[in-house]
Amino acid sequence: MDAPRPWRGAGIDDLVVDPELSAVVLLDAALAVTIEAMRAFVPELDPQARTWSEAPPVVLAARQIIVHGSHLRDLLDDYRREIERRFADDDVAF
Repeated sequence: MDAPRPWRGAGIDDLVVDPELSAVVLLDAALAVTIEAMRAFVPELDPQARTWSEAPPVVLAARQIIVHGSHLRDLLDDYRREIERRFADDDVAF
């Protein structure tokens, strides 16, 4: 599984300019907590514990939450980078 990465919240200036970032920040934080909780409380998620074909449905579901949650966090990072780039380009124009 991926190593945990630091969570970065939006600053007050970010929220004034793009208030939708508050929802993005909340979603990112919830995903971070959910992924870490799944890893901590479903020990069968360790790929060495058993083969995936033998894993019970709850373990497979937890694994999917981690996989898709991690992907969604990557998308949220991409979104934040695009917002930052947009404002960096705006600064150059003025």
